[in-house]
Amino acid sequence: MTIAAQWPLPDTRTPAQLEHDRQDVRGQVTVLETDGAAQESTLESIRARQVFAGRGRGLPFVRFTPNGSPRIVLAAENQLVVDADPQRLAQLGGLLAGYEPADRPGRSDRRRTRVLRYAQGRSAEALRADARRLRQAGVPANVNSIVPLGYVIKGSSYPGLTVAPRPFATNGANQPVRVAIVDTGMAPQPRTDAWDTGVVAKGTDPLNVIEPLDRNDWFSGHGTFGAGIVRQIAPDCEVVVYRFTAADGLGTDESAADMLIRAADDAAGKRLVINASFGAPAVDGVPPLAMQEAVAYISATYPDALIVASAGNDGRDLPLYPAAFPGVKAVGALTSDLTPASFSNRGSWVHCSTVGVGIVSTFVEGLLPPEPGIGTDVHFAPDAWATWSGTSFTAPQISAAVAALCGEDATLTPQAAFDQLIAGRPTVNGFGAVVHLLPGTPTS
Repeated sequence: MTIAAQWPLPDTRTPAQLEHDRQDVRGQVTVLETDGAAQESTLESIRARQVFAGRGRGLPFVRFTPNGSPRIVLAAENQLVVDADPQRLAQLGGLLAGYEPADRPGRSDRRRTRVLRYAQGRSAEALRADARRLRQAGVPANVNSIVPLGYVIKGSSYPGLTVAPRPFATNGANQPVRVAIVDTGMAPQPRTDAWDTGVVAKGTDPLNVIEPLDRNDWFSGHGTFGAGIVRQIAPDCEVVVYRFTAADGLGTDESAADMLIRAADDAAGKRLVINASFGAPAVDGVPPLAMQEAVAYISATYPDALIVASAGNDGRDLPLYPAAFPGVKAVGALTSDLTPASFSNRGSWVHCSTVGVGIVSTFVEGLLPPEPGIGTDVHFAPDAWATWSGTSFTAPQISAAVAALCGEDATLTPQAAFDQLIAGRPTVNGFGAVVHLLPGTPTS
């Protein structure tokens, strides 16, 4: 039997467990469908924690809503990304008055884009105006976008506790291929159930960082969850998990770009699938410049590498990046009955979709919700499994399926494997090819 003939994987939960999970997933979807209050509350909570814990503990941001856009956009406080070499920057003179270099430690030397920070407080409107003046002078520039996981920060859409689908087992598709997951990193505690055996962590997901150090944050476990998805579908592939976020789960255009490039360079030309369960929108018509440069670098330098990215959770036809960049495969979300998930982004730029409602995967030890008083406390023990919903959890399924096909055939490139994966499948307008891999959880 071929690997593909085993998809979709079966749902092994008992009726009682399925009913328990259904209740959790209904709550997740309700929050994902709700704009406004939940998102505002979460943003203010994250901001308050940054002030309480000290600025080194998180990523200070400004928020704004561009004219005519339904999106709340986040950007790193006082920062611009400018696509220019040092010589060109030196020629800009007064256009950069008040700005100084502020590249992150460990900045990739493959990038031309630079980060500049204004010496004093700068409003979002002033940052955007500065970027426009630079663009008018012929220099690509924009705010240093905050890159949340799945883009839309939703309130209480945190994971629910569930059970493992089955013991870990290999499937014999063991030709060399790597999945690089650029995310929150992996949990510091190793599992004892073999589901993380051989997974390489290039960055640790800090847990219990919220005072009084007894609760996990909104995005804790995101990388561990993505890695577990890959292991379920492609248990024999190599998995490397990179961390690009701060402790609060927020990264930047710059940090995401650096980790995308590092993931590609680390693979040293081997067959590689890069999973990007994150994204940011264009701001004032300009996509995130550092990620744009990273995607172009990877495409030119490693033509056999494939980037798979989440389409986002706006519930609209609003391109998200890197998913909407040329050459990247954008993945939307479906319900367990393979109909479009209401929260999923959609559009002609979405290549395929898979189930993103109530996905079951590996999770981290700790206590949720992130704050007391917003729901029933749930303790996740060691070797935990959880249900979670969103397009963040569709991209790893496609990444894993591509890796599994490559694992069966040493001559198959990731691009060819993706083409093989979607060939002949039914399509849904705005959601691309329908690929059924994990069962998800029905909500009714």
